[in-house]
Amino acid sequence: MRRYVLWAVIGLLGMAGAQGLKEGLAATVSPLLEGLVGQTRLLAQASEAYAANPSTEGLHRLQLLWHAARDYWEELEAFAFGPVGDYDPYLDTWPISLEDLKRSVGVPVENLPPEVRGFHALEYLLFQEPPQDAGTLHHLVLLAQDLARQVQALRERYGAYLETASDEELAAELYAASLELAEELFAEKLKNPESPYARRSAEDYQANGRGLAQALALLPTGGTPWALALALRAALADLPSPLEEAWGDSRVAKAQAQAEALYQALAKTPVGGAKERARLWLRTFREEYLGEGEVDEGLAALEGLEMALQSLSQREEAQQILEVLRSKVQAGAPAEEVDPLVRALEDLLR
Repeated sequence: MRRYVLWAVIGLLGMAGAQGLKEGLAATVSPLLEGLVGQTRLLAQASEAYAANPSTEGLHRLQLLWHAARDYWEELEAFAFGPVGDYDPYLDTWPISLEDLKRSVGVPVENLPPEVRGFHALEYLLFQEPPQDAGTLHHLVLLAQDLARQVQALRERYGAYLETASDEELAAELYAASLELAEELFAEKLKNPESPYARRSAEDYQANGRGLAQALALLPTGGTPWALALALRAALADLPSPLEEAWGDSRVAKAQAQAEALYQALAKTPVGGAKERARLWLRTFREEYLGEGEVDEGLAALEGLEMALQSLSQREEAQQILEVLRSKVQAGAPAEEVDPLVRALEDLLR
């Protein structure tokens, strides 16, 4: 769910650049990526040893290594922009298809869809149904190796992205990712398990809170969002574990309320830069409707786009295209009918 309040982004851009955002991001994200690379590499190596000589002790070690890698990944979710979208499906697709996972044994991993790869496929095999036969043990090794390869490639591309992206782009991306994560926490995550086989959904969300606090510390949002980020981090740290058995606990409701309060505070950040704002809303629409088929989220993005268009010289022409686009989305039109309209708006906003 990505109802980005993107008009809040642009007012931050000039300030963020003056405070060395690129350097701050590198100092924050690089250790997380290095830790993730190291832990997934250890997980892959340990899976080979386990497959050669399965034991209860070896399984426990694999579970510990999976938890350690997961902590790094969940903190990084606050920085999920740039090249992350190319790797996220193969690292963290949820839910997975258990039937397809069982049928995928023996199939080359690179030929498998995201629903049977990544953290959660490994989670099922390590915590729910540990492999017993040689074929499934070998598949466990291949999945762990694939996870390590994907993470290694992500680290390399993320580093290159930080070097070439402008501070303006990085500020917009970081702010949008923070808004998305705050909303996901109160609207989705704190209502549903994310890592149920390992019974660590609470720990996932606590890592999200740590990452979100680090992300917002890099942006000059002002005192209220910073205070609310600290309050959210504390509320998430207080979640009962395993959360899978405690959805009715008052501490869950408190964390939801804190996440929503942070989201609402960020949404009230001053606006500016109408054309860039419109481009960001249009990109959000492309991700939500064309990428994920989310009608409501797509329409919400078009509402934001319409507001951004009001102060542009191209407003009348863009509004005409927008009205046709909105009617197509309301009718659930396929991508091939919608994409030309999106491209026309993108051309108009260049």
